Amino acid sequence: MKKLLIVTVLILLVGCARSPYDQGRRLSDEGQYTQASDTFYGLIKEDPKNADAWRELGVNFYRQGDLPKAEEALKQAISIKPDARANLFLGMLYEKQGQYDPAITAYRSALSYQPSGDLKNMIRAHLDLLMSRRVEAEVEQALALENSINPDTIPDNTVAVMEFDATHLPPDLAPLAKGLTEFTAMDLAKVKSLRVVDRMKIEAIRAELQLSASQMTDPGTAPRVGKLAGGRKIVTGSVLGIGEKDIRMDGAVVETVNNELNLTDPSEGELERIFKVQKQFVFTVLDTLGIEITPEERAAIEEMPTESYLAFLAYSRGLDFKDRGMYQEAQQEFEAAAVADAGFSEAGAQAKNVADIAAAADLGGQDFPDFEALAGVYSDIITALGGLDQVQINLLGLNNFFPGGVLGVFGNTPDSPPRVGDASEVNVLVRGNLDVQP
Repeated sequence: MKKLLIVTVLILLVGCARSPYDQGRRLSDEGQYTQASDTFYGLIKEDPKNADAWRELGVNFYRQGDLPKAEEALKQAISIKPDARANLFLGMLYEKQGQYDPAITAYRSALSYQPSGDLKNMIRAHLDLLMSRRVEAEVEQALALENSINPDTIPDNTVAVMEFDATHLPPDLAPLAKGLTEFTAMDLAKVKSLRVVDRMKIEAIRAELQLSASQMTDPGTAPRVGKLAGGRKIVTGSVLGIGEKDIRMDGAVVETVNNELNLTDPSEGELERIFKVQKQFVFTVLDTLGIEITPEERAAIEEMPTESYLAFLAYSRGLDFKDRGMYQEAQQEFEAAAVADAGFSEAGAQAKNVADIAAAADLGGQDFPDFEALAGVYSDIITALGGLDQVQINLLGLNNFFPGGVLGVFGNTPDSPPRVGDASEVNVLVRGNLDVQP
């Protein structure tokens, strides 16, 4: 209720303003799209590099359902002065059209401007969901076209790492297989000559085919999964407890084209030094693949994410909970891993990610219709705050409304990466969709 009241107050404040820009926004909010467009066009004719006018013209066209014009106007705004709101609406525009890759790029660009509070949480969580949806769509398409996929066309340097079989581990240690699988894939990705298939895609195929971890590592099943995932070589493995203190990893490399199976040498050692065993396993896989690595690549692989066995076990439990959609439990485990080893950066990053997903789920803004509505409202609020002076901010009590501050949260960041639509100069006559004559 408090947030809805604040939205109302902000709309009233903007509505009372007399600048053409504020009038245009008010008209757009009220659904008077033609009048709003005329107002923003007027501002652009006066100043062709008015990024705010271009952005709000794009938002206005988006609300009107004219997506081609919205895309042109939003890109124009980003080429002049990129910000989170323009990239956010560009991402929603692409997602509405089922264009997952450019939508993901636009949302990532929006996040790079560090929007605060609930809006940031919603974008991060929705981005995570969208990436899953993209992978699911790819898997569905691969299954539909499975008979026409020629394994010979899959690049020879592609590798898919299946989740390791943990059936021979005690139940309390079984999650270790997920952690070992993830870090093995991450280490193989450090070899420049290899291209590792996204773990998310492997999991989507596993879910679609309803395969267990032991079935995934079966040499008879692995080539099919590799064909669907786009992996020429399939790395499978199993994890075995030896007594109470030792662990062993056995692996195999399966060729997707001809089902050829090559076993790796076993890797074993103390459970307390599990990463030493995992690194040894990675090098045996590389030897089996016949890959020669550089000294720099070897050094990168040898880096230990953590020396703490307890931290890694908690991290692996976090992965297991995350895969099952149990985000609060996953967050607790990742945070426990970070506490056990403050230098375990992957644990902190995962804890933050699942916390954002859980927070956004509470807001109900993950599926696109809800996300579209809520993200639009929150970005409206933040943009409106940019037009208030500090006295108004204080009177409304908004300094702490968005953690990290409310002023300038959509501004440019000097050290940020390139944005969607960045250009060296502005082209005011935009490819014919927008008729602007300066």
